[in-house]
Amino acid sequence: MTNERCSSENLSSDKSREVIEKLGIGFHKLNNKFVNILEENQKINRQYKNLEEKIQQILHTNSELSEKYQEILRTNSELNEKNQEILRINSNLIEENNEASRINSELRKQIQERDKQFEDLQKHVSNLEKQRNDELQQLQQLEIVTQTLEKNLEIMKCDEIDENIIKVLKENNDDFSSNFLKSLEKDTEESMPSFNIKVVVGLDFGVTYSGFAYCHVQTIQNVCSNVNWHGEVGQIKTNTALLYDNGYNNLLRWGAPALAEKLKHRKIKLEESRPIELFKLYLSDSSDKLKPKLPIGCKKAITDYFKEIGKVIKETITTRWPTIYYFEDVLLVVTIPSEFSGKSKAIMRSCAYNAELIKEERSTNLQFITEPKAAAMYCVTNLENRVQPMVIPQSNSSVMIIDCGGSIVNLTTLKLMDNIKKFGEITKEAKDFCGSTFVDAEFIQYLRSVLGDEPIDLLKDKHYKQMQYLIQHFCEYGKIPFTGDDPDFLYELDIQYTIPILKQYINDDEIRETLEESDWIIEIDFKTMKSIFDPVIEKILHLIKSQLDNTNETCSAMFLVGGFCESKYLQERVKKEFGHRVIVPAQPIAAISRGAVIYELSKRVICTRIAKYTYGIGSYVDWNKGIDPFIRRTPDGKIYKFMTLVKRGTVIKCGETFSFNFKLESNQSSASFTIYYTSNHNPVFCDEPEMKQLGIYDLDLPDVHSDNRIVKFGLTFNQYEVTAFAMNELNGRTYKTQYRN
Repeated sequence: MTNERCSSENLSSDKSREVIEKLGIGFHKLNNKFVNILEENQKINRQYKNLEEKIQQILHTNSELSEKYQEILRTNSELNEKNQEILRINSNLIEENNEASRINSELRKQIQERDKQFEDLQKHVSNLEKQRNDELQQLQQLEIVTQTLEKNLEIMKCDEIDENIIKVLKENNDDFSSNFLKSLEKDTEESMPSFNIKVVVGLDFGVTYSGFAYCHVQTIQNVCSNVNWHGEVGQIKTNTALLYDNGYNNLLRWGAPALAEKLKHRKIKLEESRPIELFKLYLSDSSDKLKPKLPIGCKKAITDYFKEIGKVIKETITTRWPTIYYFEDVLLVVTIPSEFSGKSKAIMRSCAYNAELIKEERSTNLQFITEPKAAAMYCVTNLENRVQPMVIPQSNSSVMIIDCGGSIVNLTTLKLMDNIKKFGEITKEAKDFCGSTFVDAEFIQYLRSVLGDEPIDLLKDKHYKQMQYLIQHFCEYGKIPFTGDDPDFLYELDIQYTIPILKQYINDDEIRETLEESDWIIEIDFKTMKSIFDPVIEKILHLIKSQLDNTNETCSAMFLVGGFCESKYLQERVKKEFGHRVIVPAQPIAAISRGAVIYELSKRVICTRIAKYTYGIGSYVDWNKGIDPFIRRTPDGKIYKFMTLVKRGTVIKCGETFSFNFKLESNQSSASFTIYYTSNHNPVFCDEPEMKQLGIYDLDLPDVHSDNRIVKFGLTFNQYEVTAFAMNELNGRTYKTQYRN
């Protein structure tokens, strides 16, 4: 038992120790946890203190911000007060500006009234001068009557009247009638409307493009085309286009700026209004389907366009010749299609008057000329000034004017009269819509094949002016440079640079991916560009062929004019098809406006000139003893003297000829004429001090075996040239040489 108890106690003691050990271990763990908790608590206390400090800082900062906010509120209040003061000052300034505008308007009215009074005064003075001249002419007529009556009275005092006296009376009456009729003719000529034109302006008002040329009547060989449009120099024409505000009440822009605009930013920019184009078609006999729908009347559009281009005309003339008075000294020649009716011309005249291009609606300072006739006039004149050999059309032959414009291609066959600068009736006409803008349309059609219809439709509907800028870019860097003879030709269209707005309308993933791979650049090579041109050019060639087939007479020359004819590719295609007959003048785009000026100048140029010199030739004649100096006698009994053809001071009509017949000696195979001129009225010898040589004219005479050969030699005087000619009257062969003098 004792052992069992001892064992039991030992067992109990072991369990107690084990429990105590476990309790010790648990206490140790709890103690560690407690220590950790205390440390964590200290850490939290420190963080709390830090937070309290930060809260204090935030509260302090908030207090400072509140003070600053109050300061801002006070400053804002002061600014509001100052803004109100500025608004009051601005209102006062607007009122003062309105008052100044009103005063300025009144001053302009007063100036206009004074100008009108001055014009009326000028007219009154002119009428007084005319009345004085009329009275002087009447007095002269009365003097003629009085003198004749006095002569007759003196004769009647004689006691006898024989046949001689009757004859004298008749002669007196004849002299009276002659002088009286001459005075009446002079009176009639001077009473005709004054037409002291100093400058001629030719206005080519086209369907798609317009431009003008001008020239002073004293410098008829210096016809100029205007190349200054909207502050930029270089283009001969500008677009026939207008841009108004939304209500179409105020004109914002005209010409090229009205049509095209490059988008400077990539965000969408909505159009204020769509440009108005092709309004001239309303004056033609074209189908209504081809005429655009206009938001305003065509008369208003034409008037507004005339008014703007008229400002450029007046400014150009005033800058060039400051003393020119536009309404009195300038003749405006407007070109029109040959099919224009009298009604269309009346509308254009009315629009020109309303646009202040002419002073009165019936003013003779506005004339019309058909476009084909103006173009033909320019082309023929241009031919005469060429140095290289050309096919020059002869009198009574037919020529074709191929006017390739922006929208329409007009073909007109004209008959040349005896004078090749005079044109007869139009024998055949044809036209079609296949101008240069149809190449632009083919380009847009190609873009549709690359980008799809939707992007192009959206661009056209929402950004029409940016689309026109795209077309202008194509014209400048693609259409115009294309000649058709460079297989390496390449036109690159950079969409991101040229027309960035187009990118947002390209939604097709495959198309976008392709464009992104090419950096948004579309390349148009030689073959593609040719395919863009050819449908339009084929239509033009077919039109020309039909015109030739339908014309009974042979066409001796074909003139290419109009803006589209600036295209080298079009020129080469037409030349290749129709050969040497095709002639391209120096500036085909300006042919019509320049031709209008040349035509009127040819009618109004001074038709007479006064010879400033005595003209003649050196001639060997028989020496006359007692008359001619012995020292000048040649061994064969001749003397070299000056033979006068025209004396200084002679009134010469333009184109007038002075000539003499020269009989050739037997077996004479050549002749030489030395032409002289001098300021001396009665020269005798060719070596006098003031004598000058104009030129030497050598002539070959091959028909030496013929008898009684006569050569007619002479000088023909034009406005600025002297033409020497010699005609072999045996065979009719004529030789000419021009000299400027």
